Amino acid sequence: MQNKVEVTTKELIIKPQGINKITALKSKLVIALDHVQGASLDEGILNDYKGIREPGTTLPGYWAGTFKNDGEKTFFNVSRKDKPVVIQLKDEDYTRLVLGVENPEELVNELNNI
Repeated sequence: MQNKVEVTTKELIIKPQGINKITALKSKLVIALDHVQGASLDEGILNDYKGIREPGTTLPGYWAGTFKNDGEKTFFNVSRKDKPVVIQLKDEDYTRLVLGVENPEELVNELNNI
């Protein structure tokens, strides 16, 4: 599991776990819950062009950190073995988050039913 995710009444808190803190170059992301536009499962996103790392880590089958593509910033912390959760954001530094989590279906359901 790359990330622990906590949903409070006002915030979405993402905490990369273990070595992922170093490879993602983030120990925590805090997003205002009203800036979350929705979430989905999208395994195809792992095959898409990620953009330029600014900064981040790319290893075969693993992406972590900030990637910029067509003026949009995406935070990745996911591996090919994960079922990626894609969280769309508004009014944030990032346009979206692409995360590997322990229970992806539950997180998507929770974020879409806020």
